Amino acid sequence: MARKRGLSKKTPHLDMNPMVDMAFLLVTFFLLATTFKLPEQADIELPYSYSEVDIPETNLLTITVDRQGLIFLSLSNHEFRRPWLNRMASIYDMEITREAEEAFSELSGFGLPLEELKPWLRLDRKEQLAHESRGIPADTLNNELSDWLIAARSVQPGLRFAIKADQVTPYRKLDRVIKTMTANRILRFNLVTEKRTGDEGI
Repeated sequence: MARKRGLSKKTPHLDMNPMVDMAFLLVTFFLLATTFKLPEQADIELPYSYSEVDIPETNLLTITVDRQGLIFLSLSNHEFRRPWLNRMASIYDMEITREAEEAFSELSGFGLPLEELKPWLRLDRKEQLAHESRGIPADTLNNELSDWLIAARSVQPGLRFAIKADQVTPYRKLDRVIKTMTANRILRFNLVTEKRTGDEGI
């Protein structure tokens, strides 16, 4: 067959518009699906260990004890925070507004006596962070920590516990937390530490 002359070769053309659309859709999806880490209530330096046990990120109640011995609580599962607060309100015969429930459900953690928690929830996020935390009481006369633990277990079966303490936290403060947990038959919990690599000194 004779070859036709005078026909120029066409350069292939690739339409990138669908690819650009797909890229923006993926970026939008990840921005909406990502949970950004909120600032923690207590700034602590974890002790070192060689442990490689991973702590679960869900169904976890973390008890943080800072270097002054102040106690903070953080419940990982967002959907259980509202009933957790309502359970505590029923124990202490308090009325909780819907605005307070919503604000509490968005908290990454808190460390205040219950009587101060209600007005604190009415503050905006910036004022909350600037507010001086007194910690959750855990002494003999007023052990609100015990009630928070009981309330958490009642609204979320299968809850796991972890203690996160600073390197210089006084032992007596940490001992009070552990005794409160064992008094409530919480006998299994994790201690959060910073992993030490093999080449680091002791």
